[in-house]
Amino acid sequence: MSPAVFFLTGFAGGFLYRAGGPAYQSFTVPLLIMTGLPLPAAVASGILLNAASKLKLIYCPEITRHAHKRVGMTVAILSLPFMLTGKQLLLWLSTLPEGMAILVFTYSTVLVITALIAAGRYRHYYRFGFEDENPLPPGSLLWRYTLAVPGLAFPKHITAGRVSLVGGSIGLCAGLFGLNTRALLEPLLMYLTGLSRRQARATASFTLYLVGAFALIIFLPDLFTFSAAGGTLISLCTGYLVGYLQAWHLRRNTLKNPEESIFLAWWGFSSAAVLLGSRAAGLSSFYTTALMFGPTLVNMLSFTLITLCQVRGYGALPHSNASQNFENL
Repeated sequence: MSPAVFFLTGFAGGFLYRAGGPAYQSFTVPLLIMTGLPLPAAVASGILLNAASKLKLIYCPEITRHAHKRVGMTVAILSLPFMLTGKQLLLWLSTLPEGMAILVFTYSTVLVITALIAAGRYRHYYRFGFEDENPLPPGSLLWRYTLAVPGLAFPKHITAGRVSLVGGSIGLCAGLFGLNTRALLEPLLMYLTGLSRRQARATASFTLYLVGAFALIIFLPDLFTFSAAGGTLISLCTGYLVGYLQAWHLRRNTLKNPEESIFLAWWGFSSAAVLLGSRAAGLSSFYTTALMFGPTLVNMLSFTLITLCQVRGYGALPHSNASQNFENL
């Protein structure tokens, strides 16, 4: 594959991550898998991009102001043995002929779940006029035994067993799939330890700064195990940085628009369909990448148009719906 393909892959990943949230960064790994990179190298590249995105915490300490740092450090430390176990499973998976299919299917499932959550948030906003604070169904998650209600009586849920379960889950997912993302850790903290949405987001951001650093150290040797690794990583990281800055430039002076969730939902569904369809049809990596960029480019255009409309009507838009969110928690 040419460096241009990796540059565009990184650009789309950085743009969608900054514009749509951490869950949409995960599509870069299956794309790298489809381009022919070894499974450990593809996962390591995704971890590299995810860890790089956490560097903003150095310049934005207010993000973690509401974090439960003791819980976050415990989760990060407990994730280490599970991360090492996940990497060993990934190395074993890379020796199997169906290893690529398993990872592509896993990432497609993640994209579908993310799309469902985005569609649910859009539906909630459309019906009630404010954003839903809980990304998943409240209470028992449709299970007869309640786990934890986010934001209610959380101290009794912060136990060694629950914190260990959170650390083991994020460590295994990071080591096996490279999914060290806030979109996974935030719901775990909310529904296992009972943290509120704001506390879970702050704690997850603080925790993933450490988890990403640990994962990058563990996977660092795998980043250079394929031919032309240097040029590939430079193209990928440069494209990611350019895409991230482009999305930041478009949205730095505008409000967060809940209506864009519907575009993210369609993108998630279509991307999963492209990945699974390309794998089933045996298409080459070039055609898979080309098809994958279809929904990505459509959403980039949608974000750009939404942002331009916001800039023109900025004075007429309400500047905050925090009071409504607080009343409806």
